[in-house]
Amino acid sequence: MSQPANDMRNLQDDASRLGRDAAASGQRLAEDARAELARLRAQVERLMEDRVTPALGSAADTVEDYTRRARATIEENAYALSDTVRQRPLLTVALVAVGGYLLGRLMGGHTYVHSNEKRHH
Repeated sequence: MSQPANDMRNLQDDASRLGRDAAASGQRLAEDARAELARLRAQVERLMEDRVTPALGSAADTVEDYTRRARATIEENAYALSDTVRQRPLLTVALVAVGGYLLGRLMGGHTYVHSNEKRHH
């Protein structure tokens, strides 16, 4: 074979070897990336179990405690109001009437029912 033919053959072999090496390197990089992703996924799952789940449980307990306290306060106030209404019915009726009158004055006597005149325009 001539020298240029040998050089060409060597270049082809080198290119072929470089291609195989590049493919192998790419495959190793892909495997390393998959392994790193799996490691990170496991770490995130562990953090969720260790930190987030207990925090959510604690928040749920706090909300449940506030709800229980609010319910107890509302029930106590409802019983007290019920007792007051039973003991002083006339006072209750008078207070409700005054409250209704004040509410009407605060609204300025305006109602949301329109007169017939306004509907025809």
